[in-house]
Amino acid sequence: MTAPKPLPDDRSAQAVRVADYLETHPHSTQKEIDAECDTGCISKVLSDMPRSELPGMGYGLAYGWRTVRCASGSRTRQVRTYALLHRPRAQPDLFTPT
Repeated sequence: MTAPKPLPDDRSAQAVRVADYLETHPHSTQKEIDAECDTGCISKVLSDMPRSELPGMGYGLAYGWRTVRCASGSRTRQVRTYALLHRPRAQPDLFTPT
């Protein structure tokens, strides 16, 4: 018996996974999001999410900073964090009379 064909993992499906994760884990770093959501290239997904001209996109993201320890704890650095503000609004169908 053959295995079922996998569902396509396009950018909009990846954005939904990231949005679901950010709803429950706000102010997460790219590293944390990528480890949980397996998007392939998290920076591309996060940069496309706010772009409303792309199909399935138009998310609202908030950006912040978090201080993390590095160099065996002897130094700190700032890391970008992300939080979900809103999901894309469903556009009304212009060709269906209401």
